Amino acid sequence: MAYRAKQKVTEFKNDFRSTLKSLDSTSQAFINPRSVNQDDGWRVYVNEKDSLPRPLQEKFIAFRFMYPKTFKVQPQSDVNFVKVEKYAGAGEDNTAENFAVGSAWFDPPTLQNTALYDKLLDTLGKQIGRTFHNYTELKRTDVTVDGVTSRAVLFQADFNDAAKTMIYGKTIVVHPPGKKNGVAILILGTSLSREIKSAEDLGVKGDTAEIFHSFSFL
Repeated sequence: MAYRAKQKVTEFKNDFRSTLKSLDSTSQAFINPRSVNQDDGWRVYVNEKDSLPRPLQEKFIAFRFMYPKTFKVQPQSDVNFVKVEKYAGAGEDNTAENFAVGSAWFDPPTLQNTALYDKLLDTLGKQIGRTFHNYTELKRTDVTVDGVTSRAVLFQADFNDAAKTMIYGKTIVVHPPGKKNGVAILILGTSLSREIKSAEDLGVKGDTAEIFHSFSFL
């Protein structure tokens, strides 16, 4: 996802020790992302410029987040910095939850306002609408990502299948103050998920909520 914005749109002893160990592991994950014990059930993704395809290198911005082992990192594309996905059941045919981070470009970097973000969300909506059947925007709202006031749109769609599987989505445009490069975060959940039952649940319930709250810029 690449989007350009212009100014023209104005946690008795053993338990205690265990808790401390868990807290320490989490803290270390953010100080040194590669220090995480893989047996803890979590991985850390760190966005690194040299590992990206050339089209994304010029849009690079450093960030990281934690994700459960139950999620699988998808093959690198020229569109997203990263996408991690959790499947419903043993196979990889059906998505339960998905978390993707793409690029967003803000020019000039000093401009921050709702109208600007809404224009970007309009563009995103048109692109996503061409991908998902019965795409319907539900509402727009302000959200905070790593301390940065951002703008989000909630939507729903479906797979156009016999089971009438629903898709719930949340697209967030994040513009770190003073930076030309930002991110567009897409959180998806489907009716195959045990916890996601509506677009309002995204970022609040399910594993993608924990991923979202662990996201931080470097």
